[in-house]
Amino acid sequence: MKIKKTLVFLVCSTSVLWATLNFKNLSVKEGLSENYCNVVSSDGIGFVWIGTDEGLNRYDGYTPTIYRSNPFDSTALSGNRIYDVFKDSNGDVWIATDKSVDKYIHGKNEFRRHTTNSRPTFITEDKKGSIWVSTSDDGIFEIEAETGKKKNHRFSPLDPLSISSNNFSANQKNPIVFDEKGNAWVGTNNGLNYFNKETKTFRRFFPRDDSASISSKRINTLYLDGETLWVGTNNGLDEINTKTLSVQRLAGSKWFSIMGQHNVIEIVPFKKGTPMEGFWMATTSGLVYFDKNMDSFQDIIHEKIFGRYVSNVFTDKEGNLALLIPQSSGLVYFKTANFYIMYGFVDTEKDIYHSLAIEQDKKSLSSNKVKHVFFDDENNAWVSTEEGVDREIKTKDVFLKMEASGVKEEHIKGIDIYRPNNEIWFSHNNGIVAVNRKTNKTTTYESDPTNLNSLLSKESSAIKTLKNGEVWVASEYSGVSVVGLDRKTITRHINTGKEGEIISGKINTIFQASSGNVYVSSVKGTSIFNGTSFKTTSYNPTIKNNQVSDVNVFFEDSNDNFWAGTNTGGLFRLNKTDFSVLEQYKLDPGNPKSFASSTVYDIIETKSGVLLFGTGGEGLFIYNKETNDFDRLTYKNGLPSNTVVSMVEDKQGEVWAGTRNGVSKINIETKQIQNYNTSDGLTDRTLSVGALIAGNYGKIYFGGPRGVSYTDPLSVETNPTQPRLSLTKVLALDGSNKSTEIDFSSDSIKVFHETQTIEVNFVGLSFTKSEKNHYKYFLENYNTSWVKNGINKKTFFQGLTPGEYKFSFMASNNDGVWSEPSRPLYIKVYPPMWKTWWAYSGYAGVFLLAVFGSVRKHDSAQMKKMEQDRRETELEEAREFQMKMLPKDPPKMLGLEIAAGIKTATEVGGDYYDWFPQNNSLYVAVGDATGHGMTAGMMVSITKAGLMGTPPHIPPNEVTYGLNRTIKSIDLGKNKMAISIARFWEDRVEFTSAAMPPIYHYKAETEEVDEILLEGLPLGSFKGETYSLLSVDTKPGDAYVFISDGLPEATNISDKMLGYKAVLDCVKHNGKNSAEEIKQTLFDLGNAWLDGVPNQDDITIVVVKKN
Repeated sequence: MKIKKTLVFLVCSTSVLWATLNFKNLSVKEGLSENYCNVVSSDGIGFVWIGTDEGLNRYDGYTPTIYRSNPFDSTALSGNRIYDVFKDSNGDVWIATDKSVDKYIHGKNEFRRHTTNSRPTFITEDKKGSIWVSTSDDGIFEIEAETGKKKNHRFSPLDPLSISSNNFSANQKNPIVFDEKGNAWVGTNNGLNYFNKETKTFRRFFPRDDSASISSKRINTLYLDGETLWVGTNNGLDEINTKTLSVQRLAGSKWFSIMGQHNVIEIVPFKKGTPMEGFWMATTSGLVYFDKNMDSFQDIIHEKIFGRYVSNVFTDKEGNLALLIPQSSGLVYFKTANFYIMYGFVDTEKDIYHSLAIEQDKKSLSSNKVKHVFFDDENNAWVSTEEGVDREIKTKDVFLKMEASGVKEEHIKGIDIYRPNNEIWFSHNNGIVAVNRKTNKTTTYESDPTNLNSLLSKESSAIKTLKNGEVWVASEYSGVSVVGLDRKTITRHINTGKEGEIISGKINTIFQASSGNVYVSSVKGTSIFNGTSFKTTSYNPTIKNNQVSDVNVFFEDSNDNFWAGTNTGGLFRLNKTDFSVLEQYKLDPGNPKSFASSTVYDIIETKSGVLLFGTGGEGLFIYNKETNDFDRLTYKNGLPSNTVVSMVEDKQGEVWAGTRNGVSKINIETKQIQNYNTSDGLTDRTLSVGALIAGNYGKIYFGGPRGVSYTDPLSVETNPTQPRLSLTKVLALDGSNKSTEIDFSSDSIKVFHETQTIEVNFVGLSFTKSEKNHYKYFLENYNTSWVKNGINKKTFFQGLTPGEYKFSFMASNNDGVWSEPSRPLYIKVYPPMWKTWWAYSGYAGVFLLAVFGSVRKHDSAQMKKMEQDRRETELEEAREFQMKMLPKDPPKMLGLEIAAGIKTATEVGGDYYDWFPQNNSLYVAVGDATGHGMTAGMMVSITKAGLMGTPPHIPPNEVTYGLNRTIKSIDLGKNKMAISIARFWEDRVEFTSAAMPPIYHYKAETEEVDEILLEGLPLGSFKGETYSLLSVDTKPGDAYVFISDGLPEATNISDKMLGYKAVLDCVKHNGKNSAEEIKQTLFDLGNAWLDGVPNQDDITIVVVKKN
């Protein structure tokens, strides 16, 4: 017999960084605009804002929404490089870009720009709600938050009452502070200033030779504590009495640096409400604190802090410190509870932790280069790094993975426990394993074809521990192996055709009744083992009990009823002696409480006497003894799957059910269901049939294809935090499904008759496993009750009749805790103008006049209407014809990504694009036929036919030459065809053009754009016209943009054209993006320029990207 014994420690690996702190990374893989993150903040609604070098991200716990700049849209973000995100007292966010501070307007989904001429370095808010912005070269801007009115405070050499300098540094920390009266203290790169809000003047402070002046003209940080202003400079710390304006230098007089350095980087006050008063100082030689009660300065002595440059100090809601120390890398976390309680005492081993990126630990920091730390309202840390944002995960996994050898990565088929020895037994594809929870020893049993004292086969399935200590395990093929109580002897039960042997075939289940008899079943029938031999009832369609073969589960309830759940025959109540059927439970279509499944996987009885049946595809059935029928829980009631493969009751009376889509914890009495999946620590979302057991001390073990998960129900913590609610977008869709975004910033919207459908998007902001959040909504005057929306974050309302409505929604968090209803959105739907009361009044007034003139005008009006109908029909047919000429899905070859689209004009033009492969190359064509409607369509059809008939090995210029001759020979009069054709190879592209706009070639290596403009007359001009050919090398990341003249010649309401330079700049700015993003950005550029004016010509854009 092969038996292996090992020592195992049943633990789950956890991160020791920050004690019990774990992180989850958010990067470009999850949709972030850029991995290099500069700043994280939040708004008053609850969205998290992430600023990068490549745009702004609004994160809702699901995916980031990216905002990028658009030079032609004044409501877009002003720049893509984000330096800071500031939340004001109203909860609005202000975004610092290269030369502007942009306020985001929620509900309008747009930004209000406030130009600053140079880079904003710091943003703060005064007592009256105005925003103050320091800049690198242009002084300070004071902005009224509501009106946007701004005032620029600048240095003037002719005005001694102006600010001392226009220059501020991005490295300054808190250079602007306000006193109780609203006056400001401002530290610049050249002096300190006191701003009197009444006189609107500045008083300057500069260093002098005496100690009664500030220590340096370069101000690093300010902290105002009552009437005392603390000033940190490159040369020390200064204390200023704001009433007398007296200055005292403390470096070398009260503060003596052990390292001899007095460069103060930042001052952060102690947490309020603690026994100590004072502040922290980040310096170039470590972290120093000032004890106000003792009037003394002390250094924090720790190997990762002392003597090192502390560049940033971030505080959480509990007063703990997150320190950025470049020399130490990563993040140094200082837990300050002991410090405050014990008046400055620091346990350097327990209070200070060093968090680093560890390659093997996915829950550690993603990078040791940390730029910023933000603590949200729940005191979770968000760490900005060069690899994205690392979000702190405080919630513990509900499930841990069992690390026992022989179990860890196996496909578990069955689990049972021998309680006297506290042994848990697992069957899998490579044998069976016993784990003794008392000794932490594992014993592995395998199959050896040469040894009868081994398992029948290594592939094992159903397993059962008997009262006498024996362990029965079914072979995956046939028969049973029995491990004796001595755990050394193995007996085999197989069918050789003799009387008294076990049933043949694969054994599905093993069950021991209260009598001690053992029941086994296969597709061949059922056997009962009485201790010495088997009594077998074989499958035979001609006998009465033929339906109790292929049993998945036997069960004996507290009333001595014997149940059998089968694989195909459903549920039976049996006589356990002779297997005669007492009752078969079948589906009765007329009775919703009948049993409705042909597959039963598991049966249990709760401590309160309730029988539960887990089925294959029909959910969980609850037996009603008094009425002999069933209630049912399904997906509609909250189960993650209708296939319930295993069940067990914990010591608290909750039922844990394994399904094909995770685990459910069910309160049978209230029908409340809490679901868990792999995000909660499960090894796999699919659980194995019957592989579920409760241990002696309350832990529950689940087996699946990737090992064993276990949980302690008593340690499961429920997330109590309700999601914060917000609308994200409201769209109006007309009859052609064209969508228009609606402004909901006032919590109300107006909808007119052109709108066929309203789309409402919303979100529950909860950053703990938000993918598990659920939603429901209610539209007053439309719905009669709350509508469950599952995990969907949007809903649609079609054909709302004129009237007033009120929309609200609710969200639950990952643990099913529901929010209160959201703030309502008021919707007013207006009737069409001709159905208003005043319109009906007007109809009556003009009725007589209409009758009088109707006879004369009838013929003329009828003729005009017929002409209009004819014209509209022709245009619609032309548009439909044009769309049919276009190719469908682009080919996937040569590593090319292709995105294409046409925005047709009211007068349908003749724009056209196409592609077709030829001998390891790909032709791409973009054309523009003169004229409109079906005339242009005829030219397009001729061109397409000519292209499709192009023989192999023909370069693009010869293709154009042949098309020109064909079109000229047909003689379509003045109608012509402009076209660009490119042939893409693995390493190069060949171009030709006939009177088309330039092709834009974005070069990834240099991030520059070349205009490829080739001369040539349009097709159909002269029969012998020849066309030039240009070949250029192509490299990964290069992009090629083909356009028709509809985009650069788009004319806005001011009668101005967009121009080709704007197109080139847009391609250059977005060339690094995907083909689809480049295409959409160009369409957005055109839409923003037209601003609602219909495009006069078709706009065609084709982008080919080399990946």
